[in-house]
Amino acid sequence: MLHRTLLVVGLCATFSHAQAQCNEVDETKVLLVGDSWAFFMGIDQTINEVFEKWGHSNFKFRTNLVVAENGAETDDFLQQDKQDEIQQLIDDDPNIKVVHLSIGGNDVLGDWHISFTQAQTDSLKAAVQVRLIEVIEFIKTTRPDIHILWSGYTYPNFEEVIESIAPLQTIHPFYGTWEGMGFPTFIQLNTILNEFSDSMAAYAATDPRVDFVPATGLMQYTYGQDTPLGVPPGGTYPAYTVPLPTGDPQYPSPRNSMRDYGLTRDCFHLSAGGYRDLIEYHTRKFYHKYLMSDLYVLSDGGANDGSVSSEGSVSTSLMMGRTGSEDFATVLSFNTTGIPSGQQVAKASIFLRRQNLVGTNPISGGLQLKVIDGHFGTSPSVEVADWTAFADATGTPCRFGSNGGDGHWIRLEVPSAMLPFITANEGTQFILSDPSGTDGRVTFNNASDPDFAPVLNLTFEPLSVGIEHLIGTMEAGVYPNPTTGTVFFGTVPQQVVVMDVLGQVVLRSGMRPRSVDLTSLPAGTYLLQLVGTDAPVVQRVVKW
Repeated sequence: MLHRTLLVVGLCATFSHAQAQCNEVDETKVLLVGDSWAFFMGIDQTINEVFEKWGHSNFKFRTNLVVAENGAETDDFLQQDKQDEIQQLIDDDPNIKVVHLSIGGNDVLGDWHISFTQAQTDSLKAAVQVRLIEVIEFIKTTRPDIHILWSGYTYPNFEEVIESIAPLQTIHPFYGTWEGMGFPTFIQLNTILNEFSDSMAAYAATDPRVDFVPATGLMQYTYGQDTPLGVPPGGTYPAYTVPLPTGDPQYPSPRNSMRDYGLTRDCFHLSAGGYRDLIEYHTRKFYHKYLMSDLYVLSDGGANDGSVSSEGSVSTSLMMGRTGSEDFATVLSFNTTGIPSGQQVAKASIFLRRQNLVGTNPISGGLQLKVIDGHFGTSPSVEVADWTAFADATGTPCRFGSNGGDGHWIRLEVPSAMLPFITANEGTQFILSDPSGTDGRVTFNNASDPDFAPVLNLTFEPLSVGIEHLIGTMEAGVYPNPTTGTVFFGTVPQQVVVMDVLGQVVLRSGMRPRSVDLTSLPAGTYLLQLVGTDAPVVQRVVKW
């Protein structure tokens, strides 16, 4: 048991509450803009559904038929009416953080032909990209903090879908589009789409306000080709086997991933399930962490995370609930030493992803959460003594998100009485259990995959300064920028913390560095927090 003086024990009262009224306040975080892909995602409510599955059930999207128009091209979004509507929607809701932009696909499909030389094809792609970037540059002017996620596209499926209704191919709604391009093969179309995606990825890497998650082969990955492809090259492959993001460009997106109209399938637009897979991948790689608050911390993993049982067993699996007469509690450790000096936590949430369930779901009832400033037991490692160890506070968290199945995330809002014990002192530990005695056990994903790791999301008191407010507080004198490796500082800081654009720390310098070497990091945009000045400074740096 952690040693404490009687005075500290007396001051650290244990709080136990019945679950208070748990009501979410919805916030619109995403404006959905673009062509028919945006239109269908709006109709399907895709973003709301996926956000709930990932624990962000309080975050919503917004769109309308002016800014999400079936058949729209980049030129349409350079017109005043659409730009005025986008500006108005953003002005009306200050909570919007991201414009999810789907545009450019119709430009290519409408203008390219298989007879084009490579130079003509390159010229077309470059012209579309110029217009697309013009649209993005306009959106950036709507508000200084607006971020843009360009969604890109997955592979189409013209040949298999259209040939499947032989001899009536010419009546298919997309026959004219396929014919207008000269009946291209899968590899011809997919190559162009991958090349255009690569050029947009390179552009996004140079602009800290733009992101792109390449996923052209995603439908191949999530659906697989479970029946032989009806046209060359034929054959099958299982789901979850092709490499992401490009899959196998010799194949189309599987026919059953395309929108189903009964008599036939779409050739370019995804089914509701296909769009869910796309937005889920975007959420996994971007939204889940980007929409966190002032600071988020992944759990420690290793020996510091796991479960402890009433019968004295310890496991590295994050188990909670009961099997027979044995109760299990999940132990989570978070390195909160990165909380800025003087900051007070105003709100905290824990995100957990369900990996599997045995028996009755123990998450259905009220859960019990314990917290300690430091660690339970005699060390940060999960140990038998944690089952009965002292806690600074105990309470019932409000539960949101989705409890609907494996792969779904719950979000636990930490009771306010626990917030004073989330500090930068030496880290924070939680124990989560089900006091109801339900005969069932759930296992959560551990920290082995950062995309699915437990997350502690922190919001600071209003006087705190988030990353977005730190940027530009003073001229940091960071050069050269862009850089291929080392950057130097005009004013020597106490320390430099390097973060990616989602706020994750990827590198820390030694004390009082005159430079920091970014050579080991992938190309992209980074935030360099210079610590030790009157006010922290954050400088954006592009690494080539």
